[in-house]
Amino acid sequence: MAGIIADALTAFRFCLALYLVWVGFSSSDKVSALTLIVYALLLGWTADILDGWFARKSNSPTRLGHFDFPLDMVMVAGSLLGVTALGYIPAKVTSVYFAVSVALVWKFPSKSTTMAVACPAVFAPFVLAAFEVPYAFKLSLLWALLVLVLDWSRFEGVVLEFIDTFPGGKLKPLGEKWRKWRGLTSVGNAYNDVNGKM
Repeated sequence: MAGIIADALTAFRFCLALYLVWVGFSSSDKVSALTLIVYALLLGWTADILDGWFARKSNSPTRLGHFDFPLDMVMVAGSLLGVTALGYIPAKVTSVYFAVSVALVWKFPSKSTTMAVACPAVFAPFVLAAFEVPYAFKLSLLWALLVLVLDWSRFEGVVLEFIDTFPGGKLKPLGEKWRKWRGLTSVGNAYNDVNGKM
């Protein structure tokens, strides 16, 4: 049952990505639409956290588990398209950003490269909210703080995975120092080190 819930939460993020694009193209009220996008993203990132939790409870690989990270990126792309459609970001800027991102991931194929180039798109709606919808931005900060407090090990695992998969292994010494300082093992991937299992 836990695996089914995990897969449902993973698939939900694809639907959410479509919703984010639809909000951007269909709304006539920019501020209300941006608010919806921010709230939808908080829901999506919460689903991302929960699908991992349920997947680990299932003690076996889920059917959609290998789509987890790609669907995160689809959701991020959907949010960027949404805020672009609202007019907050010029379409040319978004087009160049996507082109450069694809080129970098093609040239340096790794999860950490994808994570790095996705950062501006991940944070763009929240930065916009800081100026346009302060209460939504404050709610986002509260959400982020709660996630860090309640699930620090997941955040730490994601950061260590980024360090471990960075092209050329140039950041690995930093990861090793962090693991040594925190008393973590260096066996398996970063997320396993922190949580014991995927």
